[in-house]
Amino acid sequence: MKSKGHTLWLMPTGESYKRFSNLIKKLAKQYNAPVFEPHITLLGDFKQPLDECIKLIQQVVSGQKSFAISMGEIDYEDVFFRTLFVRADKTEPLLNLHNRAKKIFKMGIPPYMPHLSLLYGTFPIKTKKEIIKEIGKHQSIEFEINSVHLIKGGEVEKWQILGEFPLGN
Repeated sequence: MKSKGHTLWLMPTGESYKRFSNLIKKLAKQYNAPVFEPHITLLGDFKQPLDECIKLIQQVVSGQKSFAISMGEIDYEDVFFRTLFVRADKTEPLLNLHNRAKKIFKMGIPPYMPHLSLLYGTFPIKTKKEIIKEIGKHQSIEFEINSVHLIKGGEVEKWQILGEFPLGN
């Protein structure tokens, strides 16, 4: 599987980053799945040229304050990029930033479900439930969001961070 175009990510930092990164790597190794950076997708798969993306992202972050994201329960779907994930609380600052990005990038997309994926692939429900039992359903953790990252899509193994844009305080 691969993503198309560019994507905007919110990434954990510090201990939260280490915790999720280690868990993603462990699960990827254990289940022969791709390794990826821990992130919450703010906006995905837009096709504007890079120079235009940068201008639009600068508009998205302008005047936006840092905020905390709280992670909750692990869940799963029968979707490659959401096979196993931790739900993020739909807080006002997070939803406002998403809606601002969606408006600036002129994207009409389905309702936003903020989450941090732990495993990509197609796995039976039984496997997903076993993983949840092993690592615990509740991943209560909070981290500060200070920037938005621009990602070049494609094959998961070739995803590349093209830039980091600090939220304006």
